[in-house]
Amino acid sequence: MDGTTADPTPEGVLLTSLTQLMAQWTSLTRQTVVAREAGLTIDAGDIRPIYTLGRVGPIRAGDLAADLRLTRPTMSKQLARLETAGLVTKSPDPDDGRASIVALSPEGEHVFALLVQRGREMVDEAMRGWDAADRSRFAALTSRFVEAAIGTDADQPDAPTSDDPSA
Repeated sequence: MDGTTADPTPEGVLLTSLTQLMAQWTSLTRQTVVAREAGLTIDAGDIRPIYTLGRVGPIRAGDLAADLRLTRPTMSKQLARLETAGLVTKSPDPDDGRASIVALSPEGEHVFALLVQRGREMVDEAMRGWDAADRSRFAALTSRFVEAAIGTDADQPDAPTSDDPSA
């Protein structure tokens, strides 16, 4: 895709650009490259939960599944793999013994830091040649747009779930 759109309005151009960016930067192929460039040997599919846990901190496994829009059984399998790899820890939820709280382990925090560093490098590479004022203005407008586009959690459709509260 060359970035052109049949809809030359600002909304059409933005939609096309965001769709291209999301498709490329979230693809498993690109995530594999990001992990490799960060010096990591992790499964590309594990980047999202690692990044989310690094961003939000300890969270109920079911809430993490909802945040990532995964079913609880899928999340449970992924967390078991991450726990076996030493990247996350699970502990009982003090408010509900059937549920668990997941958090990054020290090694998981290290992996998260490497992923964030590589992500910042990617953004910096994309903005090469931009002056500081343009970078700041773009960051502020993008944050404003994302906040308005995502809204509150109450605005989001529920993630697929199962009846398993311990996920």
